[in-house]
Amino acid sequence: MIVVDPRFTRTAAVADLHCQIRAGSDIAFLGASFRYAIGNNRIAKDYLVNFTNAAFIVKPGFQLPGDTDVRFLRFMPRRKAMISPHGIMRAQEEVEELTHRIHQAEALRPLQAAGKSRVRSIAAESQLRVQLLRKHYSRYTPEMVERITGIPKEQFLKAADLYTSIRKDGDMKKASTIIYAVGWTQHSFGTQIIRTAAILQLVLGNVGRAGGGVNALRGHSTFRAPPIWPGFSTLCPAI
Repeated sequence: MIVVDPRFTRTAAVADLHCQIRAGSDIAFLGASFRYAIGNNRIAKDYLVNFTNAAFIVKPGFQLPGDTDVRFLRFMPRRKAMISPHGIMRAQEEVEELTHRIHQAEALRPLQAAGKSRVRSIAAESQLRVQLLRKHYSRYTPEMVERITGIPKEQFLKAADLYTSIRKDGDMKKASTIIYAVGWTQHSFGTQIIRTAAILQLVLGNVGRAGGGVNALRGHSTFRAPPIWPGFSTLCPAI
């Protein structure tokens, strides 16, 4: 059990590891954990290909914040919602795009049937969504985590190694969960923190599985929420 909390709580006292984070810097911690998982090949590859849109082809011209003014392409002013920010192409457009790119990446194969919008392998292709995510989070280094969150580099690496160890050597037997209270959602950017946590869980194959997910501790939630099936999961970067 890893506790990431500004306070030393009773839960932290019995945890395997307590990371004392600077309040509000959770995205840096989670983004760097994603970077660690990808960089050390601790991902659920088959899960990503078959149950998320990680292998979707994104239209050429899509720009990440590092390529613009630190906003995603087509971000609307005055904090309005983004309109089709990832430029996902329709199935037919994907077929045409793959046909055009097939000579550049042999690992990419045409879609199996009309309406299918996933390629069968995660190849080193710049317009695959998972590769755009890799590029986006490449700057989330342990040094950046230490500077922003206050968590020492060595402690972060220990936490990232422990949390992603369930996918070491491609093992898919175990699942891990992220549990949070109200603190994340009460930030003005709380939605983005939850989204980043979901991205981390999806790349590890922890959504839609027993013992996995991103779970909010709510004393007032007395109803049973509908299940979230992995087939409807999305993988998109946080702002």
